[in-house]
Amino acid sequence: MKICSAKDIKIIAGAMAALMFLGGCAGKTPSGKPLHNDPAIKSGIDLNEVKNTGYDKEVMDEQYRRYCFELLSQTIKEYGTGGNVMISPASIMIALDMVAAGAKAGSLEQLTDLFAAGQGPLTQQAYAADLMDKINSAKRVKFSCANAVWNNGKILGDKVNMDYVDYIRETFLAEYTVTDFDSKTAGKINSWVDEHTDHMIKEVIDDLDEGTVMVLVNAISFDAEWNEPYEKDDVREGEFKAADGNIQQATFLNDTLSAYYETDKATGFIKEYKGGEFAFLAILPTDESISANEFAMNFSAEDYEKFINSVTYKYEVYSKMPEFESDFELLMNDTLKDLGASDIFDPSTADLSGITGMPGDIYVSKVIHKTHIELDAKGTRASAATVVTLEKGLSREDEKEYRVVNCNRPFVYAIVDTESMVPVFIGTVNEV
Repeated sequence: MKICSAKDIKIIAGAMAALMFLGGCAGKTPSGKPLHNDPAIKSGIDLNEVKNTGYDKEVMDEQYRRYCFELLSQTIKEYGTGGNVMISPASIMIALDMVAAGAKAGSLEQLTDLFAAGQGPLTQQAYAADLMDKINSAKRVKFSCANAVWNNGKILGDKVNMDYVDYIRETFLAEYTVTDFDSKTAGKINSWVDEHTDHMIKEVIDDLDEGTVMVLVNAISFDAEWNEPYEKDDVREGEFKAADGNIQQATFLNDTLSAYYETDKATGFIKEYKGGEFAFLAILPTDESISANEFAMNFSAEDYEKFINSVTYKYEVYSKMPEFESDFELLMNDTLKDLGASDIFDPSTADLSGITGMPGDIYVSKVIHKTHIELDAKGTRASAATVVTLEKGLSREDEKEYRVVNCNRPFVYAIVDTESMVPVFIGTVNEV
């Protein structure tokens, strides 16, 4: 029997983000081929059809898990192999699905394939909406997912497609605000995030660029007690060996559980929160010489499928993990570009015309992601916020064809009734 050691903490950040939003074991692997001929890609999502879209949940759950671990791996590549990392794939997905709801052509295709390659945008939107509903309907835990959109009235005003606004209000329950962006707007957005993350994330953005036309925000908050709480005798002081080799003093939580996971790469345990709908999963690398970030960077979706399918209940599982608290923040632009969603970040390729205007009028300037987690003997509190800022893109006036009328020779003129265009006066100029 293998006993999980204090090294649990090194992988908790990555595992927690994936765990909260996963359900069940893997189904059969889909083809994974992008639907390049999907008519929705070219014309944009039919916002009225999403609610009627059915899908294979096993396939979509597996696609979501794939996305989780690809995102985690790429995040660590961008962030580095030191320090604690935690992301919320759900928060990032839902925020970007609000962008995808107004995207077309390559922008929509890339966003859809990022989350569910080959499944189509209607399916992906329906899945994201159902995931949000599952979060908000959780029993016996405090779990909430909220969205908000701010429209810069100075620039966009009433030019936003109201079908798009109605859709994000209905599908993602997004609050929609039109206001003139000023020095106080960033503070108002931060206050909204603070409130909807149960005061765990107080600030996400410092200020807004002058060209920012829209800000889309997702916030997720999780607060749950253990289904079987740790007793006083289960909480003991001990030493934790950090990734850099330093020895740290920590408070450890000890338990005897029934579910055990083991593959050639990792061992692990799972401990449920109240209600049993959600649980905490620990994945402990078998290689004791690497950091958790190094491990997670190379722990693929296939590795995760193998891991969760290895579960057995034939052992008593002695678990041990430290109490901890961690914050993480990262600008996700490069991470998402490297995962294939690059068009939305370039005004020459971005097509968000389902939100407003023409292709290239607006584009994504920043995707900011921030998380917080606290784990102790009572349970776990975690939160995430994802902020997407949209900016002005190409100037349509600069791109229009033009003609010249140069009255530097004889010409005719008229003073006309503008309704009927009949001349009130008409004349010629042959000399001046």
